Amino acid sequence: MCQSCVSEQSGNKITCADCGEQTTQEKLLIDRGFKNDMQSLSIICSFCSWTGILKTYQSHLDQNHSNPTCDSCDQKFNSVNDLDRHKLFSCEKTTVVCPLKQCGCEEMVLRLRLAEHYISDQHQIVLAKFVRQMNSILSTNIGNHSLIGCYQRTDIDANELEKISRTMNILSDDIKILADELERLAIERDQIHNKLQSFIQESTILKKSIEEQKTCIDGITLNEERTEQDLSSLEQNLNTMNLNSYDGTFIWKITNVEEKIG
Repeated sequence: MCQSCVSEQSGNKITCADCGEQTTQEKLLIDRGFKNDMQSLSIICSFCSWTGILKTYQSHLDQNHSNPTCDSCDQKFNSVNDLDRHKLFSCEKTTVVCPLKQCGCEEMVLRLRLAEHYISDQHQIVLAKFVRQMNSILSTNIGNHSLIGCYQRTDIDANELEKISRTMNILSDDIKILADELERLAIERDQIHNKLQSFIQESTILKKSIEEQKTCIDGITLNEERTEQDLSSLEQNLNTMNLNSYDGTFIWKITNVEEKIG
């Protein structure tokens, strides 16, 4: 395992990021011969077009890339090692593979979205399949100390197998509970969907009724305005009539007076 992976872990036991095997700190030794051989390897800079050998790569980084920036989140770092650790362990905007990729869940997700991915249908199906497979294999091979599955190991201690088997049983129960909960949530979702559809229909009917009432109110308002105008006109006529004086004298209108006199 690489030294940067070791430095990131605390405690006496170090877990390999590739195979998951644990090793104590005392058993880890630096391979100096391999380290010397690596110094002559050809290197292409991760940030520019520079090429050279590994031995001079650090000098190039110090001179030209003293504050490298993460291309996913734009955060700056003091060294390339810090940037690499950031990308490997903590950058939330870095795309990572699902831990169950070897078991069939091959979706690539942002580290920020891993929690959402873990509760997705796809991941839960793969997880349930993996647990059932592991539980079946453990039950079948508990005697010969072998295990074949998504992660292959041999010569496993019987106590470790029993511990794994108990863990798998617990996981199986938890997954069953989770499946029941998902089924309950699906039923509730359908009920909410039906209620929502009913609410939408009632809202549509209510909206139509409101529009009809508004039309009726507009008509009533228009009639009231016309009635007010008629009343105003009638009031003016009454006022005009009240201003005229009547003394009881009849006035006759005679037409063609000249003809009648002559």
